[in-house]
Amino acid sequence: MRGRGVVALLSIALALAGCTRGPQPIAFNADTCDYCRMQISDPRFGGEIVTRKGKVLKFDSIECLVDYSRQPNVSTEIGSAWVIDYMHPRTLIPATTARYVKLRPGMSPMGRGLASVAAGASVAQLRAVGATTVLTWSQVQ
Repeated sequence: MRGRGVVALLSIALALAGCTRGPQPIAFNADTCDYCRMQISDPRFGGEIVTRKGKVLKFDSIECLVDYSRQPNVSTEIGSAWVIDYMHPRTLIPATTARYVKLRPGMSPMGRGLASVAAGASVAQLRAVGATTVLTWSQVQ
């Protein structure tokens, strides 16, 4: 009886380990955007949505992530949203705490010039990347 209990407990632990609750690394030049289906190639841009059930959806731009989240019935399934920190390529940060900067048109994968940076980025750092406007997550949505 004791052996069955250990097997059952191990099975439950393995099942729970497969349920991701946070973001996963994006495989640049391999993963595709779950909204526009383009290959995700620029490590300065992109993001992820982790659903309430733990499924990770990957996006090549903030614009695609936001457009996807605006679809009917999608917002209720979102557990968390993550965006790449433009100043630290490949680094995912919570979308709700990031700051969003408007760059010159054509400077982002979808051409709208939207990039995200960690909340602690200085004004000088933002100017250095050519930011013209700084927005919050709610303004981007």
